Amino acid sequence: MLKKCVLTTAVLVMILGLIAMPASAKWPQKAIKIMIPWPAGNDPSTMVATAMASHMSEDLGVPVKVVNKPGGGAVLATNELAKSRPDGYTLGLISIGPMITQVIRGKTPYKNQDLKPLGLIWSSPFTLSCRADAPYNDLKELAEYGKSHKLRLAHWGLGAVPTLIAMNVAKKGGFQWQETAYKKLNPLLVVKGDADVITFSTPGVRDYVEAKQMKILACMLPNRLPQYPEVATVKEQGYGVGYSIWFGAFVPAKTPDDIAQKLGSTFFNVMAKPEIQDVIKKVGVIPHPIGADEARAQMDSELKAFGGIMKELGIIK
Repeated sequence: MLKKCVLTTAVLVMILGLIAMPASAKWPQKAIKIMIPWPAGNDPSTMVATAMASHMSEDLGVPVKVVNKPGGGAVLATNELAKSRPDGYTLGLISIGPMITQVIRGKTPYKNQDLKPLGLIWSSPFTLSCRADAPYNDLKELAEYGKSHKLRLAHWGLGAVPTLIAMNVAKKGGFQWQETAYKKLNPLLVVKGDADVITFSTPGVRDYVEAKQMKILACMLPNRLPQYPEVATVKEQGYGVGYSIWFGAFVPAKTPDDIAQKLGSTFFNVMAKPEIQDVIKKVGVIPHPIGADEARAQMDSELKAFGGIMKELGIIK
C-alpha cells in the first residue's frame, strides 16, 4: 500500500509539473507555416520570408515552410489564419489592408482582434508625387495652393490605403482633391498633365524623378526613404501620424503569450541578420520593426482614424 501511495504521489507530481510547465517549454515540436496571402511571383513578402525560413528553422529546430494562399484581396488567407489552431505553428505576414481598412469596411469575416501581432515589420514605399515644375515642394505648400486652385489626384480607389492617407492630408490641410481612381494607375498621368498629384510607390516614380520630370512631396512611411533622405514623411510634415502601407507578423489571437513572444523574438532576430537585410533592400520594402504592444497601439489608432476618413468620404456609414 505504501509503495502504491508513493507511486501515485510521484505521478501526481509529474502531472502537476507538466501543467505548470510554460507552453513554450513544449514548443515547437513540428513544422511551422508562414502564410502569405498573395501569389508567389515577385511578391516581396514571399521573397523575404523564403530567405528567412531556413534561418528560423535552424534557430527553432523544426522545419519552417512558406505557403502562399492568395485570394479575396488577402482576406481569405487572413481569415484562415484567424481561424487556425492557436498553437504557434501558423504565422501570417499580413498587410494594413486586410487588417485595418477592409475590416472597417465590413469586408471581412473576422475582426482585427482575432489576430495577435508579433509586430510590424516593413512597408511598401508609397509616396505623394507631382510634376517637377509644380509650384509646391511639400505638403504645406501643396495645401496652401489647394485652397485657391484645383488639385487633381490620381489614385487606386477610395478604399485604398494610400488614397486614404492622401485624403487625410487634404482634411488636415483644409483643401479638397478633385480625385479620380484608375484601374491602371501610372505616373505618366502626372507627367502628361492629366493629374497634378499621384499616390504611387517609389520604384514606380524613380525614373521620372531622376529624369527631373517629377518630384516627391512626401513619403507614406514611418521614416524617410533611404533613396530620398531630403523628403520628409507625412508625419514629419504634420499631416497625419506614421501611416504607411505596412506589413506585420500575426498569429491567432489565443496563441499563448510565451509562444508568441518566442516566435516573435526568433522572427525579428532573423530579420536583423545582414543577409536578410540585403534581401529586404533588393526587393524594395522598407524595414521598420516594432514590437507587439506598439503594433497593437498603432492599429487601434488607425482603426479610429481611417474609420473617420471613410465616414467623411461616404465609404461607410
